[in-house]
Amino acid sequence: MDEDAGLLDRFQKSFKYYKANQPPPELQDVIRIDDGSHERLEPITLSSNGQRFPGLLSPECWRTYRVTGRPGLLVVANPFTGDGQRYWTARCVVDYPGPSNTNILPQQLDEPLGPNGWWPLLQSCSDPTKRRKLAKALRWATLGFHYDWTNKTYDDSNRSPFPRDLGDLVRYLAAAFGYKQFSPEASIVNFYPVGSTLAGHTDHSEDDLTAPLFSITFGRPAIFLIGGPTRNEMPDAILLQSGDIIVMSGPSRQCYHAVPRVFSVLEASLHEERSRWQTPCPTAEIEQQSTEEGMANICMRRWKECQSSSFWNPIEGYLESTRININVRQVKRVSPYDGVCVC
Repeated sequence: MDEDAGLLDRFQKSFKYYKANQPPPELQDVIRIDDGSHERLEPITLSSNGQRFPGLLSPECWRTYRVTGRPGLLVVANPFTGDGQRYWTARCVVDYPGPSNTNILPQQLDEPLGPNGWWPLLQSCSDPTKRRKLAKALRWATLGFHYDWTNKTYDDSNRSPFPRDLGDLVRYLAAAFGYKQFSPEASIVNFYPVGSTLAGHTDHSEDDLTAPLFSITFGRPAIFLIGGPTRNEMPDAILLQSGDIIVMSGPSRQCYHAVPRVFSVLEASLHEERSRWQTPCPTAEIEQQSTEEGMANICMRRWKECQSSSFWNPIEGYLESTRININVRQVKRVSPYDGVCVC
């Protein structure tokens, strides 16, 4: 009995290790995808087929890897340009948290969110204590199918239009990996203040679990744990930095995963943290799509506003103590996902 209990505790034991502050965890076993030098990372070459997306490098330039020993788990080291990161973080912070699609309840606030949502209320708050409380209050916003957290289900009656720009982005990512029929239908945008965690779980509420799950990180670095289909398998720890993407497909789609740690600015263990707004792969030719046709995938007003320091600086300040995660999944069954070349 004691032996079985020990086996069942492997995932949680690792979670507690990376969550601990006294002493803080050692990071020598963490898989870093910055330069692809880790022995568990197997490079993948993708093709854009001539298609480009604003704010992204061409897929040929992405530093994309399989994680060996984790079938179906793919990672991309920040394929976004600096402008791309600014745009998507602005959309997550300013636009996506509306008055009725977040975790924030009216009784948690001194005043209602109002029709413009959380960000305008935060910006108008002059009391430092109330402002800190409101900044940490937002934990998630749901888009498309709104997840029923109590019953752990999706319902056709609780659905809003999926944001066009985010849908276009994820369809582009999916096509680059060979998932040309992927349909972005639900997203949970998670907001992790430094010190917060996400407990181990599997994602199994969608109708078609053969469709991949796309997860994008912005803001503070974090440890991502991924194990196996049961909690008795020792997980791997992966360091995710701003702009990094994880694709959970195949067997990894139904594996236990968690976020035990979001790193603060002061934590010296990440002394070589990647610059968040620096465009990666500087030797690659980067072609900004500035024509009307090329920018049709995004909100032009937000794109232009992100070039303004008065608009951008408050968002960057918020990101100094927060990790944002956009995860996107297909809810309804469309067609079998067979023969994907990169998995």
